Amino acid sequence: MKSILNKLLLAVTILSLIITIIGSIAGIIIFKNASNTSIFIRENSKPIYIYDKNNTLVSSDSLYYEYCSIQEVSPEIIHAVVSIEDNDFYNHPGISIPRIIHSIYQNLTSHSIVSGASTITQQYIKNTYFTNEKTLSRKVNEIAYALELEKKYTKDQIMEAYLNTVLFGSNIYGIRMASRYYFDKDPKDIQTNEAAILAGMIQLPNYYNPLKNPEAATERKNFVLKRMLEEGYIEESSFKEYILIPAQDLVQKGFTNTKITYLTPYLDYLFANLPQNNDSIQSIHTHLDTDIQKTLYSIMNNDYKLFNDDELNCAIVVLDNATYGVKAIAGNRTYQERVLNYASDVLLQPGSTIKPLLDYAPAIEYLNLNPATIIVDEEYSYKNGTKIKNYDNQYLGPITIRKALSDSRNIPAVKLFNMVGYEKAFQFVKNLGIEKMDTIYEADAIGGTTTGYTLLSLANAYQAFANLGYYKKASPFKEIQYELSTFQNNEAPKLVMKPTTAFLINSILHDVFKGSTFDQKNTYMMAKTGQTNYDQNTIVKYRLPANATKDSLLIAYTKDMTIGVWVGYERITDGKFLDYYKKNIPRSIMKLLLDTFSKKGQYYEDIEGITKSYITIYDGTAYLAKENGYYEYFIEGTQPLTYPNYDFKT
Repeated sequence: MKSILNKLLLAVTILSLIITIIGSIAGIIIFKNASNTSIFIRENSKPIYIYDKNNTLVSSDSLYYEYCSIQEVSPEIIHAVVSIEDNDFYNHPGISIPRIIHSIYQNLTSHSIVSGASTITQQYIKNTYFTNEKTLSRKVNEIAYALELEKKYTKDQIMEAYLNTVLFGSNIYGIRMASRYYFDKDPKDIQTNEAAILAGMIQLPNYYNPLKNPEAATERKNFVLKRMLEEGYIEESSFKEYILIPAQDLVQKGFTNTKITYLTPYLDYLFANLPQNNDSIQSIHTHLDTDIQKTLYSIMNNDYKLFNDDELNCAIVVLDNATYGVKAIAGNRTYQERVLNYASDVLLQPGSTIKPLLDYAPAIEYLNLNPATIIVDEEYSYKNGTKIKNYDNQYLGPITIRKALSDSRNIPAVKLFNMVGYEKAFQFVKNLGIEKMDTIYEADAIGGTTTGYTLLSLANAYQAFANLGYYKKASPFKEIQYELSTFQNNEAPKLVMKPTTAFLINSILHDVFKGSTFDQKNTYMMAKTGQTNYDQNTIVKYRLPANATKDSLLIAYTKDMTIGVWVGYERITDGKFLDYYKKNIPRSIMKLLLDTFSKKGQYYEDIEGITKSYITIYDGTAYLAKENGYYEYFIEGTQPLTYPNYDFKT
């Protein structure tokens, strides 16, 4: 007991000493610095400088910022913010002595500066004039400026300035844009539950973003509501009612952004995927290719007249294979509204684009198969007895793996998936950033997943083929410069499959468009298409043709770049489906981008572990050929060594 009392006495003594020192220093600073400095209410947010792949400045403004006067703000917003951030805001002179004492105690007991005790006035000063650096000198300056600010402005003016400089997730600054973005309302119309979401985001804006992390946002909302109850701003009955509503049920779609440029899709994606860091951002260096991004913007605006239906939607990603950087992205044909990002956020059924990843590459990797391995395309069923069909309702009999994949046969794909085994196959794609989030079914082998994968993750996985087995998660960021630290995206790619596996997949996928109008004449291109269909109930309900196409996907790549394209409808309506022309739009987009931006003269050299033989297929087996054969690649040691005996009969 005596020991505890001594510690408390020591703590009180230290606290008193520190408070005295702070008070003295603050007084000096107030008279020498603050009173001689033009402290004013700023009507803009801090600029974040965005640079493209060539380190050229492309943006320094928030796309989502518009000043809002305090008269246009709902009292519910004020009540929520005060309750959670500074319940004594309207009474203190800019600083809160009790909070400072509590903060110092916490800092002393933890032997570090962990608690800031900042009032709303101090937070505004920090956001506007200082960094997030946790030092005593910065804190003293912050206190001094806060006291001076309170002399010059009313509480309403300070609250107004504060609400206009707060970050509300992604690139949303200020209460007006936050209200519009998340609730499609003006700030004056925001209700209590909505206000609690906004106020709760201030502490960790990206983490408590209701669009990205609804569970955390709901928990935080309810905590704000509890504080509002304690402060007397809401009744117990209202509190019990509000906490039952999840944050995601309150968020509305329909935000309109009037500041649209070709950069809008890229910056939306960029700010939605910032690494978690509470420090203020000064600049971001990206992998953005402005020429490609402008072209994507033009495609989506239908400047190339590719879309014959305004309701038809599209998403495109373009990746740099050398850097694993996101060069350009467009997730929706609608920019004016806050909409789903079909490139990076929406889980799409992959269709046949999953086959090289989940079926053929694992079979080559683990079973030592090669493009000339024979597999029988025949009548076949899932283990539950459901028959599997090919796209043409035909069976080709014994065919090579090259033929099976390049022609996108379903039955060989499912057979290989079963031969490899579910666990091995999904472990293989997990290393490529493709993770199954629900129950595994045999239909996964041909893209029949119940959840799906993003277009970006599929394109990213194909990069491992382009880079002969090396994978790294694609990112828009090169470097982020914070006020106190720097984030550098310099993690090395990992070898996730044998280079020979990637080489053979590349060789097969080169055949997909070989000789067609979509082929690349001056460089080596690989590609895989994928389509999905509506279920029978949807076909009947919306009067669609049998086997109507729902989604059309395409992943294409050369040695230097990878492209992912999706085309489909966001909503199912009567008679709307992808006909022959519409489902081929991704091919036209692919050709346009590769013709314009892919480097010419890129080819893969033969690699160690791969050999080439002149072969023929006879009686379901590959043999060496003397004439009338073709050249095929093999993993070293698996190539045929004999010629067929055409006279031998069994």
